[in-house]
Amino acid sequence: MTGKANSTSSRTRSTSSTSRGPRRSPRPGSNPSSATPDPQSSSHPHPARRTPSVNEKTAGADPVRLSIVIPVFNNPSHVRTAVDIAAAQTCDDGLTEVIVIDDGSTDDTPQVLAEAVARHPNVRVIRQENSGWAGGPRNTGLDAARGDYVFFHDADDRLDGDCLGTAVSYADAQGSDVVLVTIEGRGGRHTHADVFADTQDEGDIRRLVRSNYSFKLFRRSFLHDHDLRFPAHRIRLEDAQFCFRAYAAASKVSILADRSYYFVYDHGGGHISQTGTAPELHAQGIRESLLPLTSGPWEPELRREAMADWFRRVTLNRFNDSFDGRRVEFRLPWIAESKKLVDEFCLPSRLFEFYSPLNRARVWSLSTGIPALVEAVSRRGNRSRLVAVEVDRAELTGVRLVLEGRAAALLAAEDITALTFVLRRGDEDIAEFAADLLPVAATSADSPDAAANAVKRFRSEIPLKALLAHGTVKVYARADTGTEETRAVRVGLADTGVLSARRWGLRVEVTPTSLGGANLHVASGARAFAKRLTGLGRRSMR
Repeated sequence: MTGKANSTSSRTRSTSSTSRGPRRSPRPGSNPSSATPDPQSSSHPHPARRTPSVNEKTAGADPVRLSIVIPVFNNPSHVRTAVDIAAAQTCDDGLTEVIVIDDGSTDDTPQVLAEAVARHPNVRVIRQENSGWAGGPRNTGLDAARGDYVFFHDADDRLDGDCLGTAVSYADAQGSDVVLVTIEGRGGRHTHADVFADTQDEGDIRRLVRSNYSFKLFRRSFLHDHDLRFPAHRIRLEDAQFCFRAYAAASKVSILADRSYYFVYDHGGGHISQTGTAPELHAQGIRESLLPLTSGPWEPELRREAMADWFRRVTLNRFNDSFDGRRVEFRLPWIAESKKLVDEFCLPSRLFEFYSPLNRARVWSLSTGIPALVEAVSRRGNRSRLVAVEVDRAELTGVRLVLEGRAAALLAAEDITALTFVLRRGDEDIAEFAADLLPVAATSADSPDAAANAVKRFRSEIPLKALLAHGTVKVYARADTGTEETRAVRVGLADTGVLSARRWGLRVEVTPTSLGGANLHVASGARAFAKRLTGLGRRSMR
């Protein structure tokens, strides 16, 4: 990595490269811990360096420049190292304070923190009842902070030595409200290294959204002026919500990539907000994180591209090879919630314009809300070619059932040149019938069909004879795309209801399956009457 600055801006409004001017006075009522023994004790990890106590501020010492906020719950082994390194951070023209929020720990964590306070006069601990989520403790630490800048730190991660003073000096020089410092993953934890390819004094929004961790340097007065706080309730992606709101409100967001600053670890436990959430709550977290990206100070195309990247990562990527192997109770709520997100964000902003064929197919299938089509796209075996079919009209004409609807070419299928319906009972194909393909009216810019390679209307006539012997059959489709014929794909209904066709007392229903496929069913009360049509049906099959 290099420290060379990239001055290219993705924002449209002007920014200032000067410092922020007079700093906001410290919040009242946030007293440091009284436990301040001799910092030169042999237990101190850096005995050669004395970190001044924040108590000295009242005695005319330098102001607090940096506040490091560390929430913790039942994590004694990791928080010890995290606090020791954080307490050793130095700034050229002021003090550093470390504020640890003990979120109701029930193990040895309080004792470990008491020992840390004894070792480091600039460490204070605030103990509160368990909140169950990281947002509340972070807000508590933010309220107690007195530094010009705040850095949020997790208890099971660590800083790379004495480094944050450099970031503070950089923020002063640039007049930045937010500074992203280089984060590196350890123990299998993934971070986006491309975000920190080089320093950007004015960060590109397409990079910024790929760093949704809260481990950043924030100007405290900026957070206060814009009332920026973490969600305190149980919700996913709370870091992204906080960071993206900050990106949108800031006059300047910078990326500092001159060295490594922070290591994130995958320890397999110890996170305050590591437990799972229901799909509805997770989807709400996605929604709240997307809202700041729907407008803001960035060039519209760059903003849409950044928004599309984030939407792909948190929504579309879930529908992968393993998705249809999950329990139905997991799959169906996720499909329903993701459809809402597609309708609310992806289609109106035409995010699919930035996507690969696979992700465009995911968008289209989710827009239908039909589980069978979503899962068909998710399976790797269908990715080379796929045509999805929806039935939206059923009618009895003579002794034939007429099905109409739309077929969409997805993934590698550029067009649909032929469509055949396949009737199946169990594992046996009973009969197949060709459909007529018809052109469709031009689609609007935010129509789901705009995400497909091609969409056509179809009409297929199925003789009743094919249904009478079995009563109920499943419907599949096979399509020719001009180069290669697709495998059979389950047919869905355009709505969740039942399509019904009636004539002469005969009723044929197109009913959804539990996963959104379709069955053809001759109603039991009409079977006797249907037998009288068998002869006529036989002649129609010839």
